[in-house]
Amino acid sequence: MSASNLSDFRDQYIARARALLQSADLAQANTNAMVINGALFGALDKVINAALIGRDTLALFDAMTSADIDIWLTDASHRSTWQRLCTDEARTLQVALQDDLLRPKLMGSTLAWTDILASSVMQTWIQTKAAYLAPYIAAIPGCLALTAASRTTMDKFASVQAAMTLIYANTNWLNAIAANTQAQDAIAASLIALRELGKSGVGMTALYTKLTSIMVYLFADATASVDAWNFVSSEIAAGRTVMPVTLFADAGIRNALHGNTGIASALTSTATALYQWLFANKMTVVQRNYNASTTQAGSGIGGKFLTLAMAGTYNSTAGNFYLISTTSQFAATSNGGSAPTLTTAHKQVGSQNGAMYYTDVSTGIFYMSIGYLAI
Repeated sequence: MSASNLSDFRDQYIARARALLQSADLAQANTNAMVINGALFGALDKVINAALIGRDTLALFDAMTSADIDIWLTDASHRSTWQRLCTDEARTLQVALQDDLLRPKLMGSTLAWTDILASSVMQTWIQTKAAYLAPYIAAIPGCLALTAASRTTMDKFASVQAAMTLIYANTNWLNAIAANTQAQDAIAASLIALRELGKSGVGMTALYTKLTSIMVYLFADATASVDAWNFVSSEIAAGRTVMPVTLFADAGIRNALHGNTGIASALTSTATALYQWLFANKMTVVQRNYNASTTQAGSGIGGKFLTLAMAGTYNSTAGNFYLISTTSQFAATSNGGSAPTLTTAHKQVGSQNGAMYYTDVSTGIFYMSIGYLAI
């Protein structure tokens, strides 16, 4: 039987050479027979270990389906040489993955794509082609599932802004990420991925329930959280409050708000729905009277919290009152009278964990109202 490709030739050669060597009687062989059999043994070793997968085999793949390739790769010798191609001859494979005929066949083969993802050489190339590959990966469920389950690969995608923009706009990708902790962890570890998520309404809607893996890190980053909180604000303005309720019920997210300039920026922008909703639904209000003192004092609230609003007056013959926040120092603007009723007109946002107020004189009484979100 003639060989139709190099793989057939190899298999036929190995079978014939083994048969000849096994039938040789070396004890009775003369010098010429010894030399010939030794040469045949050396040739057999070279044929067995030759990297047959290359242009010839990729051309063979043209006539195969993805399922056929999987069957072909179940042969141990075929699989071994394919894995060498993924590293030693990766350039040939990279060209194949940009071919409209071969790409879906290779991506649709579980074994072929598994070995591609296992190759550090191919991983580096995937990062350079992340935006190009993302739509094709999303179109093949098996390929997408394998990719989302590979933390190394997802780290590569998460480092490419254009790729993450495409991924957050694709329902298949979002479903795969939501079902896979490796993908979630890769996003959580990448500021690029987090900041692109903050810009994506589709991505935020799909992934906000993944609190620990993604959202805590997103809201802990000042830049990413501005866009994210503005999106949450738009949800509230549209009458959808499931997302904000879920987010503010999570202790990790509340803790991430402390000292976060992003949430302060979002909340202090003009009349945001998020601030109005927090003021009405989540804020705790305290009103207290204090004897004025030059010594810094705690508010009596205790713990760590995000200050959403404050108002204060004091009654003294001289001096100024100051509210000390971890982000800045605020001076009172009025002198005399009783504690005002706290409204959104008194909006001021900052994180607090320490001294709440002091005065530069020790006479009079200070009246203070503070609205805060406990963390």
